[in-house]
Amino acid sequence: MRELRELLQAAEQLAAAGTLHVVATVVRIGGSTYRRPGARMIVEADGKSWGTISGGCLEGEVTRQALQLLEERVPARLLPFDLADDDLIYGFGTGCDGIAHVLLEQAPVPGRLNPLVLLGRCLKERQQAVLATVIETTEAWSNWLGRHLLLLDDGSAAHDLLEGSPARPIYEAARQMLERLRAGREERGWAIQRIAEGPAQMEVLLEAVEPSVRLLIFGEGHDVFPVVRFAQGLGWEVEVVGRRPPEELARRFPEADVCRFLMHPEQLAQHVAIDRRTAALVMNHTYLRDRQILETLLFQTDTPYIGMLGPKERTERMLSELAYTYGERLKAERSRVYGPVGLDIGTETAEEIALAALAEIQAVLHGRSARPLRERNAPIHGERPPLPRPLSASS
Repeated sequence: MRELRELLQAAEQLAAAGTLHVVATVVRIGGSTYRRPGARMIVEADGKSWGTISGGCLEGEVTRQALQLLEERVPARLLPFDLADDDLIYGFGTGCDGIAHVLLEQAPVPGRLNPLVLLGRCLKERQQAVLATVIETTEAWSNWLGRHLLLLDDGSAAHDLLEGSPARPIYEAARQMLERLRAGREERGWAIQRIAEGPAQMEVLLEAVEPSVRLLIFGEGHDVFPVVRFAQGLGWEVEVVGRRPPEELARRFPEADVCRFLMHPEQLAQHVAIDRRTAALVMNHTYLRDRQILETLLFQTDTPYIGMLGPKERTERMLSELAYTYGERLKAERSRVYGPVGLDIGTETAEEIALAALAEIQAVLHGRSARPLRERNAPIHGERPPLPRPLSASS
C-alpha cells in the first residue's frame, strides 16, 4: 500500500502540473510471475520513474517502451513479456515460468482518464470500488484500448468509455465484481472479462479496489513509537488516540497521519469512522481505560481486529467482567479480540512486539494463517492463472 500511496502522490503532482508521463500496469499474467495484475509504475519524459512492476527485470525495457510511446504520441499500447526465457544471461533472467502483459497509457490525453487519478479517488473517499480497464482489442475496437470505468460502492461512477455496445457488458462485469467484493467473496482481487460482438473482441481487466488499512492506536507510551513507524512504512493510515492535546500528540508522533484527543472512550464512534479495513491496538497500560475502549470497540464498531497489549490473563479478566453485562452478545463478538497481541515470533522489545502485532493484523485482514509459506501447498496468490489466449488469429 505504501508503494500505491507514493504513486498516487506522484500522479497527483504530475496531473496538477500537466506533465506528460506514462502509467505502466501489469494487466494480465500467466503461470508464475513476480507481480500480479494491478502493479503499476510511472515513467516521465526524462526517464524518471516511480514504482515497480517486477523484481527489477522489466522496468528498464518498460521505461524504454514508455519513452517511445511518448515520442509517438500513442494513447495506449499493450506489451507482452515472456518471463519463461531460459537464457538467464540474455533473457529476462527471472527464473519464473510465466508471461506478463503490461499496458502503457500516456497521460494526460484529452478525453481519457488517468487510472491512478481514479484510484486516488477511492482511497481518499475510503470506498470499495472496481476499476475496469480495456487491455486488448481487435482492430474494430482499437480505440477502446486503455479506456476505463470506475464503479464505486456508493453507486457513483467515472469513465471515459466510448458510446457503443461494449459499454454495457463492461459496466455489468464491474457491477458483479463489486457485489462479490461487498459480500466478501472476491478472493483473488482481479479478473479478466472477454467481450465479443461478431468478429470484434476485447478483454477487460477488472480490479477490486479496497481502502488502505487504517490503524487506530490507543496509547501514547514509548512502545507506540515503533508501531507508528512500522505501520507508516507499510503505507497504512495511522491514527493515535490519547489523552493529551492533539498538538502535543502530533509533536510526540510526527509520523502519524492523525492524532486525536479522546477523554471518554464511549464517545469513540462519534469522533472516529471505523470500517472493516480498520484495526485497533489498545496500549494504554491503564486497566479501566483499556476495558472501556475494548467495550466500545466490541459493541459500537465492526472492526475485525482488536489487539490487547498485556498478558492473556488481563484480557480474559476484562472479557469476564464484560460478560456480566453482555452475556451471549459477547460470545458472538469475542473472536475479534486478540490478546495477548501479536504472532508468536519470540518478542521482548517494543520493536519486536510492534512487528509481531502488525504481522498478525496483516494476516487477519487478509484471511491468512500466518504459517510459514513453505508449509503452504497452494500458490501464494491463489490459483495460478493459465497462459493468456490471443483474442483471435488476427489480433
